[in-house]
Amino acid sequence: MFMNSYSHSVVNSKEPEQTENIKLVKSVARTIDLLLLFADTRRYLTLQDISEMLRLPKSSTFELVNTMVQKGILEIKHSGRKTYGLSLLAFEIGSAAVADLGVIDVARPYLQELNRVTGGTVFLGTENRGKIIYLDRAEDLSLVKADAKIGSRRDLHSTSLGKAMLYAYPDDLILKLLGPEPYPANTPLTKTTSFAILQDAKISRERGFAVDDREDGPSMYCIGSVLRNHRNEPIASISVSSFINQITESKKKFIADKVKTAALQISRQLGFCGEILY
Repeated sequence: MFMNSYSHSVVNSKEPEQTENIKLVKSVARTIDLLLLFADTRRYLTLQDISEMLRLPKSSTFELVNTMVQKGILEIKHSGRKTYGLSLLAFEIGSAAVADLGVIDVARPYLQELNRVTGGTVFLGTENRGKIIYLDRAEDLSLVKADAKIGSRRDLHSTSLGKAMLYAYPDDLILKLLGPEPYPANTPLTKTTSFAILQDAKISRERGFAVDDREDGPSMYCIGSVLRNHRNEPIASISVSSFINQITESKKKFIADKVKTAALQISRQLGFCGEILY
């Protein structure tokens, strides 16, 4: 489908080009929508699922999915149930884009050290389209095996990784990113109003780190901090996740101090010249 549209527009590259370009952009938009659908749902989908979720005719859905399978971006995950998912090629493309950020290589040794001294699972993430996307993790020495995978996306307002970056923004941008309230409640403790979020932001900035106290998962306690670059811009965040029943007040303080120190050290490596991150 894509090759035919592209070839036709090249051959007739005069007056009709504008019409053909509209068709090409529509196809690309649908392709991107499909990729984002798989990234957001984090599960395998049938043609019926895709058709309904993207509101596309079944014939268009079949052509789109079949083309992406032929190109190696999607693959059949279960032939019996006829489900589809992202391929390793899609992961490679995403990884190449992430590698351009540079922050992963800089942060990795600090993530590993945090993992060693805290025993928690350590994450690196960045804000993308109003979500926090997980870029890297360290858990070899973890007592905790958190379930967030690299490439997965979570809510900004409920995870410490998301809050850590969200609260580095001005209040008006925070509300713009979160959209209309009430915000999704992932547990009974999730903050779902703008008032609660801005109050939490104020407290987090004053102490220098963000906390997820069973707000994204019922058994997890997580502490996170923002990372800044040489232009003082928030570009990523790090966090440490622990089981709530295995963490004491002294352990919370210990982890918070380690997270703040590591975040400042990473930011220094990225060219940040300030004294505090919030």
